[in-house]
Amino acid sequence: MNTHSPLISGLLSRCRFGEGPLDCALSGGPDSSALVALAVASGREVTAHHVNHHSRDTSSVDEALAREIAAQLGVQIEVHHAEVASGPNFEARARAARRQLLPSTVATGHTMDDQAETVLLNLMRGTGIDGLRAMELGPRHPILDLRREETLAICVELQLAVALDPTNASPEFSRNRVRLEVLPMLADIASRDVVPLLARLAAVSAEEVDFLEAEALAQIPEVTDVSSLREAPAVLARRRLRGWLRRLDGDGEHPPSLAELERVLDVVENRSRSTQLAGKRSVHRRGGRLRLEQDNPPSLSEVSTTDPTLPPAWAPAEVGSAVVTPEQLQLRIAELGAQITADYPDDPPLLVGVLKGAMMFMTDLSRCIELPVDVDFMAVSSYGSATATSGVVRIIKDLEADLLNRHVIVVEDIIDSGLTLNYLLRYLNARQPKSLQVCALFLKEGMQRVHVDYRYVGFTIPSTFVVGYGLDVDERLRNLPTVYTYLPHQG
Repeated sequence: MNTHSPLISGLLSRCRFGEGPLDCALSGGPDSSALVALAVASGREVTAHHVNHHSRDTSSVDEALAREIAAQLGVQIEVHHAEVASGPNFEARARAARRQLLPSTVATGHTMDDQAETVLLNLMRGTGIDGLRAMELGPRHPILDLRREETLAICVELQLAVALDPTNASPEFSRNRVRLEVLPMLADIASRDVVPLLARLAAVSAEEVDFLEAEALAQIPEVTDVSSLREAPAVLARRRLRGWLRRLDGDGEHPPSLAELERVLDVVENRSRSTQLAGKRSVHRRGGRLRLEQDNPPSLSEVSTTDPTLPPAWAPAEVGSAVVTPEQLQLRIAELGAQITADYPDDPPLLVGVLKGAMMFMTDLSRCIELPVDVDFMAVSSYGSATATSGVVRIIKDLEADLLNRHVIVVEDIIDSGLTLNYLLRYLNARQPKSLQVCALFLKEGMQRVHVDYRYVGFTIPSTFVVGYGLDVDERLRNLPTVYTYLPHQG
């Protein structure tokens, strides 16, 4: 196969492959196939890597096609298998799976068109200058200066039978809408192709980010030193803190939010002693240094005994000790909100609160989610005036929102048998949401009679009746400031 035609030689001059052996991601599409062809033309020793996600009916066909393309181009291929379950933010979870399986230095077939889309997507997410730099031309993204029509031309010239992913036309994904709707609209308004302009913005931003990084490192050589952070300009302090927190994150892919950085700066300026971050982490100040700690989810045995809180004087005698303190309650809700924020960055969910018990939890949780979420409420009943579920479910108030193709999170106060919730989930699934998850503040230990995958759970508690923070007995005691045990009077 002739990989040294005038077309390929001309395009190769705009690539940056570096030296030595090269691992290339090969999906079987035009961009990745052109990447492998250009890498071969550059004289590199190439190994292609294909990830089979087993996520659609054509996955085995895509794998076979990738093997055929590798054989046509004369390169070795390694096939990796990943299982990515359906659910919210599938693209992000698929990327994470690929990142775990592929070599850390693998080259990808991202083009200038991908770069422009990434810049716009980052802008819509609220990025700073770091997000504007997007990807960088080099061994990891060697064909970033090429256009999609050029990679397709390579495949046509080499007579490579490539796959055209049908999901690339689906409006379900934000990137596709940017590609098919936003970029053409911008080009129409500007009366010119805006892709090179956005790519140039990324390149200029990369240079400025590199300059700021060097300045920040020079002025704040030790990022945890509070004195250095306080003396430096705030823009450099934020930059050093952002890099520090991102480096210590689980995957390092997403930088901390501006709100998180401002809270950390409050710790630096001694306006607060510590602050909670996404990912169940917290930053503390001790001895003039910042400390980043990983917080373990609170176990109820610790929570209910280490800091018992007496109920208010007006509470009846049946109200016992606190199950969680107000501080522990709010801390855990903040963690749940941060987790939901991380899980739905591109497609905010609809929160469905189950009245009346979840009213306070729903309110506080929604304020901890840094996304433009929508909310709606349902009212169901299986308790009546008793302290044990009757097993008979009644829908008292239905939803007003349309669930079709929307991510939905059912917000519950407490789950004991799970029968009511199981009925509710089947009822909501009939409306064809894109995904349906549960966020429950409390899960009663050992009480579940049906198996349900609860993605978000605040605390697991013993199988005792509890009241407060929205939870009631005979419609009373919802307004208690936290959650307490409740022992009915035996008379």
